[in-house]
Order: sequence, then C-alpha cells, then structure tokens
Amino acid sequence: MHKLLIALFIGLAAAVIDIAPMFWQKMDRFFVASAFFVWLVLGLFISRINFAANAFLNGSTTALLFILPMSFLIYKLDPKGLPIVIVTTIAPGGCVGYFSKLLLG
Repeated sequence: MHKLLIALFIGLAAAVIDIAPMFWQKMDRFFVASAFFVWLVLGLFISRINFAANAFLNGSTTALLFILPMSFLIYKLDPKGLPIVIVTTIAPGGCVGYFSKLLLG
C-alpha cells in the first residue's frame, strides 16, 4: 500500500507539472482532465513496468507507448501539437521513471 501511494504521488506531481501550462493557455477542461488522469495512471504503470535497465529510458518508453493510441487523435485535431505532446511525454515520463526507481527501488 505504501508503494502504491508513492507511485500515485509521483504521477500526481507529473500531472501538475504537465497541466500547469494548459491552464495558462486556457485549454478545454476535458483536455486538462485527460492529461491529469493519464499522468496519474502512468505514475502507477511506470513504477511497475521494466522495459529498459535505465530508469529514465524506461519511464519515457512506457509513457510514449501509453500515449500512442491518443497520438492519432491529437494529430487529427492539431498536427502541429503532436511534437509538443511527444516532448512533454518523454521528459516527464523519464522523470517519473527516475523517481520511481529512486523512491521505490
């Protein structure tokens, strides 16, 4: 239970960092809610999945695979926004992986 709460907290921290610019841009609340819950769930997934030995790479890979299905919709809605989404997935995903390894072992 303790590890689950830590993983959720790491996901929550990534969610807050990811959605902060979305508030400043006054994006639709459904986009903001979607991003929030994606990172909350990714906090759990990244802490449990091991694709790579490197924690940062593991987190980035897991996050990219997680958003892959959504990337088609994102591209259809805004083709210029997809590279931004990819970058804002790789960096926080890697950080979630790093901190998951650091705090959860």
